[in-house]
Amino acid sequence: MDYIQSFTTLLQASTDTLLWAVQQIPEELLYTVSPKRPESWSTARQVMHLQYNEEQVVLPCMRRWLSDEQATRYRDEDTKNIECYKAYEMLVHDEEIAWQQAFAIELWQEKFQEGRKAQIALLAQFAPTVWEETRQTVWGQVTLRWTVTKTCQHTLEHSNDILKYGLYGARLRAHQQS
Repeated sequence: MDYIQSFTTLLQASTDTLLWAVQQIPEELLYTVSPKRPESWSTARQVMHLQYNEEQVVLPCMRRWLSDEQATRYRDEDTKNIECYKAYEMLVHDEEIAWQQAFAIELWQEKFQEGRKAQIALLAQFAPTVWEETRQTVWGQVTLRWTVTKTCQHTLEHSNDILKYGLYGARLRAHQQS
């Protein structure tokens, strides 16, 4: 299997899916939650969550598989993030602080896309032999293949939640107009 080509396609497709899902939500509903699921997150919060996690967790974890020479620039900060966020509560705490900055959803989407471009660019830097090697990450000892697969799954999970809200919202609006 050509992991670079496959994961490039999957990362880009899950990015496109997320952005398409967000477009299905009327602007006035981007910061609201479904009345059917008041415990859920708004679309804006889900996009911010993905962007924050990919910047703070995914990229530092992916860089663990770079050669020593390639990773030197990031090693100290990445190690600090990974050690800190092994305690999931710290990640939740720091993410909540970031959410309180209340940036517009467009900024979170832009930052998410930038992070994905960085992940896709990293793929070509990995030696073919590292995909099945394990490294310590916030998820424990996992492979690079697992890490990138988890990244795609996580994005699709939130895209699914956003789409469900978009479909519910569309049905509700149609019902109200009839």
